[in-house]
Amino acid sequence: MASCYKCGTVITQGVDAPMQLEAVCEQCSSWLHSCANCAFYDEYSQRKCREPKADFVFDRLGKNVCTFFKLKAGGKAAEQPRKMSPRSQAHDREGKAREKLAALFRV
Repeated sequence: MASCYKCGTVITQGVDAPMQLEAVCEQCSSWLHSCANCAFYDEYSQRKCREPKADFVFDRLGKNVCTFFKLKAGGKAAEQPRKMSPRSQAHDREGKAREKLAALFRV
């Protein structure tokens, strides 16, 4: 089940057939044929796309004409945990350690 990257509405277009370039979300009117709805989109990779043959796209949220577009299953509706950068992971670990330390001495 695919959903819109912006509002999480379930996408019914382009599931069985190729996604049309002019397709928009029925709820929020955002472009559906965009990098943010693609299965190859990865905001933490160098080119923001895991498909090595794809051309670079500047507007990741806007309409594009990428021939490698594949509708991403899941999206906001699936509530997948976001990947954190190494710096964010270290900051998160530090915060949890401080909380545990504070709880230890609160006794």
